[in-house]
Amino acid sequence: MMGAGLCAMPEAEASVTVNLGPEQSFTMGVGVRGQYMTADPSTPDDGSAAAASDLRIYMGGQIIKTVKATLNLERIRDGNWNVLDGILQIEPLKGLNLWLGRMLPGSDRSNLDGPYFLSTYAFPIVAQYPGMWSGRNDGATLWGKLAHDRFRYMAGIYKGHNWVDGGSGTGHNPLFAGRLEYNFLDPEPSPAYYTASTYYGKADILAIGLAGQYQVNGVGTASLKGDYKAWNIDGLFEKRIGRKARWGVYTLEAAYYQYHADGVKDVAPGFGNRNPDYGNIGGINSGTAFLVNTAYLIPWRVGWGRIQPLLRYQQFRYAHDLYGPGNPKTRQLDAGANYVLDGHNLRFTLDYARYTPAGAAQSNAFLLGMQLQY
Repeated sequence: MMGAGLCAMPEAEASVTVNLGPEQSFTMGVGVRGQYMTADPSTPDDGSAAAASDLRIYMGGQIIKTVKATLNLERIRDGNWNVLDGILQIEPLKGLNLWLGRMLPGSDRSNLDGPYFLSTYAFPIVAQYPGMWSGRNDGATLWGKLAHDRFRYMAGIYKGHNWVDGGSGTGHNPLFAGRLEYNFLDPEPSPAYYTASTYYGKADILAIGLAGQYQVNGVGTASLKGDYKAWNIDGLFEKRIGRKARWGVYTLEAAYYQYHADGVKDVAPGFGNRNPDYGNIGGINSGTAFLVNTAYLIPWRVGWGRIQPLLRYQQFRYAHDLYGPGNPKTRQLDAGANYVLDGHNLRFTLDYARYTPAGAAQSNAFLLGMQLQY
């Protein structure tokens, strides 16, 4: 993976870098994800569909040793392009850095993984921190690495949720977010404060992270609003079995979440005639959630790659009597395998998902996904 000095996300190793001077450089890369899914909810009749679900262009530059910049663009299934990351990076010390612009705020491991660095293809349903676009927000972040890179921290202030006429955020209260993480074994081989849910045996990992977000009047309408408070704890254990992972790599990931909205039901995404996919408007759910994910990377090659069977279970338990009688639950079970050719840069995933939404019938789907980064 590339260092954070050039691009503000864990890029593909094969990205192209051009040196422009003693301290100046420019880096460019691409990422693409495609899928075929039965019972695809994005189709009118929940039928089968193939799609290029995500296309990204990564760009980063170093101006001087301590000042860098990142511009990453993303095109999703609706055909629109948007600025994924746009960051001015002031990095005087490993333990103290300031980023300004659009970026990932302090949140859970899944959000800091992004879709390309999860251990499976589909993003977890329980990871529900708000964001303007793909989990991002506009603001400022202080972050650093200490204790031989084993301790990572980040804290920031960002544009708030529901900043729209008639929404709870008409007073333009900011969102505060932060995360602390400690690695008890090897430091995670990922840049800046970004994470991954598997490193395919590059290191032995035992990491515990604690994240939280807070905004005054962050949920609801202008006339019925509440403060938004959320936190989670997550952990990743990954161990190479035998010398040089001779017997494979075992991975275990878990996370627990609490989302609080002062007993107020938030407005729907798209409130105020906004596009529901953009703008950080609506959609916050109050409740508790957890996920557990386990995987094993088989050491022997099959053709050009290795197989990694995996299993993931998630549950979101809604707040009492706010979304129906009692505490409705949404659950999802995923079982499948990755075919890993070049880590997160080239991987195929076959997944079976059993989805049980609160108050609705269970559905089943198969997904074949591919991702490529260069």
